Amino acid sequence: MIAFLLVVSFILHALSLFVIILLYLQLSKVKETEKRQQQMAEEMEQTFSAYLLEWKEENERFLKELTDMLTNRTKADRKQSPSKADATSTKEEALPNYFPNVDDVKDIVDIRHQAMPSLVEEAWQLFEQGKTIEEIAKILKKGKTEIELLLKFHQK
Repeated sequence: MIAFLLVVSFILHALSLFVIILLYLQLSKVKETEKRQQQMAEEMEQTFSAYLLEWKEENERFLKELTDMLTNRTKADRKQSPSKADATSTKEEALPNYFPNVDDVKDIVDIRHQAMPSLVEEAWQLFEQGKTIEEIAKILKKGKTEIELLLKFHQK
């Protein structure tokens, strides 16, 4: 009887040791998955930060172009009609003009659109000269995919 109980005890101990090992392996897999998820979260955060920084720089550049355009236009307006500046009402002087004129914004958008065809034409000329897409991308300092799409959509 004692021998039977000892055999059952050894079997139960072996079985419990096996279950403990399995649980430890599962725990290590969970920890490894958590580490990978944390790394992915950090990479996503860095990517978003870089994207937001680029977006901020683009906005600042656009605002600078806009203010330069507005100052140039106001200087031109002042040269053309100096009496117009004297005729402003006190309400208009009290409230600063934070919003640009619609025509000014349209001019800036037109300027940006005028720059686009030159890029397309330049890319197309380089392509007709026999340059590869990679070479064109390097010359124009653009991405390879961007040049591919540019040439694909603007085929003559």
